[in-house]
Formats: sequence, C-alpha cells, structure tokens
Amino acid sequence: MEKVIKLSKTIRNNWKKSVVGVIALSYGVIKAKEKYEINILMHAACKEAAKYGDSLIPMDRNPTLVTVILNPVANKRKAKKDFEKYCEPLLHLAGLQVDVVQTASEGNAKEIAENLRGTEAIIVAGGDGTLSETVTGLLRRNDGANQFPVGILPLGRTNTFGNSMFPDGKGVDKVKQLIEACMAIIEGNTVWKDAMKIEPVPKEDEEPNRPIYALSCLEWGVFRDVLSKRDKYWFCGSLREYASFLFNGYKQSLTWNCSGIIKYSPPCAGCSNCVQRKQEVKRKWLFFMPRTETVQEYDQSKVLNPECSTSQELCIKTCEFKIETNNIRNQFYQPSLNIMLGKNGYSYTEFVSEGWNRLKRKSNKLDVIPARTVELIPNETTNEVLIEIDNEEFELKPIKVTLLPRTVKFFCKSELNTD
Repeated sequence: MEKVIKLSKTIRNNWKKSVVGVIALSYGVIKAKEKYEINILMHAACKEAAKYGDSLIPMDRNPTLVTVILNPVANKRKAKKDFEKYCEPLLHLAGLQVDVVQTASEGNAKEIAENLRGTEAIIVAGGDGTLSETVTGLLRRNDGANQFPVGILPLGRTNTFGNSMFPDGKGVDKVKQLIEACMAIIEGNTVWKDAMKIEPVPKEDEEPNRPIYALSCLEWGVFRDVLSKRDKYWFCGSLREYASFLFNGYKQSLTWNCSGIIKYSPPCAGCSNCVQRKQEVKRKWLFFMPRTETVQEYDQSKVLNPECSTSQELCIKTCEFKIETNNIRNQFYQPSLNIMLGKNGYSYTEFVSEGWNRLKRKSNKLDVIPARTVELIPNETTNEVLIEIDNEEFELKPIKVTLLPRTVKFFCKSELNTD
C-alpha cells in the first residue's frame, strides 16, 4: 500500500513527465500491435504465394519473366523500401523471374516501357505518374504491346487508379492492399480498362507532338490549384490539405475562371468509326487456368453508327473542369468520358466547406456530360495555367481527348476478372 501511495505522489508531482510517458507508451503499444498484425498478414501471404512457386512447370519452359518498373523516389522515397519489404518476396516465392528496372528521372518510365523487350508482363511500382508514363510508353508502340498484362503496386503518394482496383488504407490496411495487388499478379486474373488519348492541337506553324495517355482524370481549376499547394503547410501534418483550403480560398491568383470552348461527340458502344481491331499477341502465362470454353466476341468494327461522328459545341465558364474515365468508379456499362463542370463561383466559406467535404470523400455535385471525344480550346491568358493529368502537371494548351475503350489489360482481383 505504501508503494502505491508513493507512486501516486510521484505521478502527481511530475504530471507533465507522466503524461508524456503515457503517450509514448501508448504509441509504442499501437506500433507493436501494428507490426504484429503485419507479420501475421505477410506470413499467410507468403504461404499462399509459395503454393504457386511449388507447382511444376514444363521442362521446355523457363519461369515467367516479369519486369518491374520501380520509381524509387515515389512517396517521399518510401516506395523502394515498401516494395522490397512487402511485394518482392511474394513475387519470388510464387516462382516468377523478376527483373527490377528503377526509373532515373521524370519520363524515364515512358522510355523503359516503349523500348522494353522479352518480358511477359509489366508491373508498375509507383504512383499515378509512373503508371501514366508506363501506359503512354506501351500505347505508343505499334507491336501490340498493350496486350501485355500490367500489374499495379500502389506505392506512390497518389494512387487514384490503383486504389480503385484495390481498397487503400494506412498501416495494416496499406500492407493488405499491397498483398492483394501482388496476389492478383500471381493468380493471373485480368480485366480490360479504358484509356484517354490526349493530343495537343498544333497551330498552323507547329509540328504535332506525340500523344500522352491517361487512365483516370484530367483536371483544371481552383480545386486542383489549392491541393497542389498542400506541401507548403507541412507543419500541419495530416491536416495540410485542410489547411491549404483554409489559407488559399481567398486568393485571386488561383484559377477561378476556366473558360473556353469544348467540342464533344456523343458516347458510342463501338462502331466502324471508333473501334480498331486489337492485335492478338499470345502469351503463355504460367498462372492462367485453361479455359473450357471459347467465347466468340461480337465484332463492333463492322457496326455503323452515323451519330458517332457528330459533334456539339459548348462555351464554358466555371471554377472547375474535369474529364474522367469510368475506370476509377469501376463502372462496366457503356464506356464514355465524363465531362464534369463545377459552379461558376464560390464565396470563401462555400469554397472551404466544399473542399473539406471532398477531402472527407463526400459526394460533390458536378454537371456531367458523357462523350467519346472532347476538344478543349481554352481562352488565351497572360498567366501560365497548369492542368493535371493523372496527378501530373502540364501546361494548359488546346487539346483533343479521345476515349480508347478496353485498351489496357490489368491484373485484378478475381471478382473483377472479365478476361
């Protein structure tokens, strides 16, 4: 009893140190529990992956070769460490021959994918930017390389497309997401996804630039500008995005006026005007299960649809302009681009409230126009204006965006498998 009384007096006389000690102890317990749960998850995942690695392969066949395009500086240089800790062991245990190629600079993933030879699948270990560059490199080729299955390991800071395929989270949930992404590659389930072809519209005296390709979203306007400034408020920690809306909602230097002309054509399920035959490239993929039936696909390239080539013109003036694919919502009905237009103006309180609601993932009400192609001709301005394409910044110029339905094959969870 005397010891208890003495301890209580010590705590009372040193309450500040006691509070700090309790916080440190609680943090240590939480981290220890998280580490234990992660070890349990990895142990189970390794046992599951090893089952595939222990299976026999024909004598005349080498282990399946996959190329990993790894962005080592993604997510503040955490991507390489997480890949080596949570992803690479599973791929090796599954019997895959893994060739890791690290990107050296911005745009390097594009060059790697464009010149890659001798692989049976590509795995992108990074964020939206690395994935967009890889897809751009693949689709610029004319040898049917888009038939390569592409795996996603969402290791970047922004993983819009990857999170739509595999539920995201932090701590244990993040490791669970990476395990699901690896097992999708190992099991070999695939799904076709749409892509956006984005071409700068050249002036009369300019040579046309090569197109870039995106999977998720093109964004222009004030909400994009505010979120691009979030790193200035690093001292706010996990609340830096909320602080960015709070401290920038009144600034006139943001893009409050997205104005110009858009020309768009209606969505089309597929016809002779917009469908190109996919080049068949056969890949002997170790983990594909043999099929008992062959499904004869309907040839849409012979369908006539006169409305597909028609276009409409619209003058726009808004605070926010987006073009999204159906990929990030995992929608499987008629493929289309979604032109999304926001309000023409916000008061300071309305803007901050709307921004915070979006950060909490509450639905935002935008007018949506479905389309197959979109040509954006912005009004000229003296200031440099930036847009984001799959969370990568580009200078705003007149562009043409074309939907490419079911163009890239991705590894996915079994319930999403459509191949």
